[in-house]
Amino acid sequence: MIPTSARPTDLLSGIRAVAAGDAVVAPALTRRMIETFAPHFPDAERPENPDLRLTLLTDREREVLTAIANGWTNNEIADRLILAESTVKTHIGRILSKIQARDRVQAVIFAYDTGLVRPA
Repeated sequence: MIPTSARPTDLLSGIRAVAAGDAVVAPALTRRMIETFAPHFPDAERPENPDLRLTLLTDREREVLTAIANGWTNNEIADRLILAESTVKTHIGRILSKIQARDRVQAVIFAYDTGLVRPA
C-alpha cells in the first residue's frame, strides 16, 4: 500500500533504490524500531575502539546522520536544519559513501555502534 503522504519524487526514488538492489525502509518504521530496540542496547559512553570512519564526516554530515538515526525523514531534516531537501540527499549520499553503508538502516546501526547517538 502506498502511503498518502508519499510524493511522486519519493516514490521514484524508492523505485530506483529497489531497482539498484537497495532496501527501502520508511523513516517511521526506522523510528519505531529504534524505540523498540534502543532499551536493549549496551549503555556504554563510548566504544573502546572508535571507528575512524566517523572522523571522515563533516560536522554537518554528523548532524544529518544523527537526524537519520533519530528517524527523521529527508523533509524533516531539511526543515529542522534549514537545508534544501536536495542538499539533505547529497549529505546522505556522502555519509553512506564515507561510512561504507548500503542504506539508511546501516547508517543508523553505525551511528549507534560508534556512540554518535545513544538510546533515549
